[in-house]
Amino acid sequence: MRRYTGYVTAVAARTLGPSLLPEDLEEVVSDVFVTLWLRSGDIQSGPSLRPWLAAVARNKAADRLRRTRGVLPLSDTLPAVGDLPEALVERQECHAQLRRAVESMEEPDRTLFLLYYYEDQPLKEVAPRLGLSLAAAKARLSRGRKRLKEALLKGGIDHA
Repeated sequence: MRRYTGYVTAVAARTLGPSLLPEDLEEVVSDVFVTLWLRSGDIQSGPSLRPWLAAVARNKAADRLRRTRGVLPLSDTLPAVGDLPEALVERQECHAQLRRAVESMEEPDRTLFLLYYYEDQPLKEVAPRLGLSLAAAKARLSRGRKRLKEALLKGGIDHA
């Protein structure tokens, strides 16, 4: 825990963004280490532990956001905003609009986006599960990003 607490905290904080309380972050970090403890027999220490902890931290943080806000984070897509209430409301509205746009996608694009961007699963694992080649999955992601950008711009939010 001493070795990875800072790392797990940074990953979780990036996913949670500025809208949640410090207690939420502490809870997510604790949940990650509880999961590690429960799965310790399945996991070997070494170079693969760090990415595993990051994936669990992002998933636990996303779960926390879903429970508290009903929206998934896309911190890599949206700019950071100040602590002004108007900015936080605008960010939440943008998250909700983006989530609706992703949910309106047809399959397999919707699942591809959710697994790759929201769940942060490797494309080389996601593509075969959806019956897609790696090249087809990359092309679908590219076209999907363009459609999402157009949808967000139509909605009057120029963050894409």
